Amino acid sequence: MSDPITRNFEASMQKTFQWIDDCGQALLADDRQTAYHALRGVLHALRDRLMPDEACDLAAELPSMLRGMYFEGWRPSNKPLKMNRQEFLEQVKSEVCQISWDLDPEHCVSAVFGVLQKHIAAGEISDIRGTLPKQFQELWPAA
Repeated sequence: MSDPITRNFEASMQKTFQWIDDCGQALLADDRQTAYHALRGVLHALRDRLMPDEACDLAAELPSMLRGMYFEGWRPSNKPLKMNRQEFLEQVKSEVCQISWDLDPEHCVSAVFGVLQKHIAAGEISDIRGTLPKQFQELWPAA
C-alpha cells in the first residue's frame, strides 16, 4: 500500500503523461520527447508573454510536474515581453528546434493551445486569451 505522498506523485505523473500524450496526438508525433519539448516551448513563450499574475494563475492549473518545468528559468521582472506573433513563434521555434527541426512552430502553438483548452477551466482560458493581442487569437482552436 502506498502512502499519500507517493499517491500524489503518481497522480501528478499520470496527469503529466496525459497532457504530453494529448500534445503528441495533436502534433501527430510518435514520441513523448517531441511532444514534451513542444509543450515546454509553447508554455515558456506564453508564460513570458503574460503578466506575472496571469502567468501564475496559469501555472496553478498545470499538473505539479509540468508546473516545475513551466517555471524553469523564469524571471518575472520585465514581464510581459511584448512579442508580436512572429516573435512569439520564433521563441517557440528556438526551444522546439533543439529537439526536432521538423516541427512547425505555428502547429506546435495551436496543438498546445488545444491541450490547454482541453485541460484548463474555460474561465481561465478566457482570461489568458483576453490578455493576448488579437494577432494571437487565431492560434487558438475554436472553443
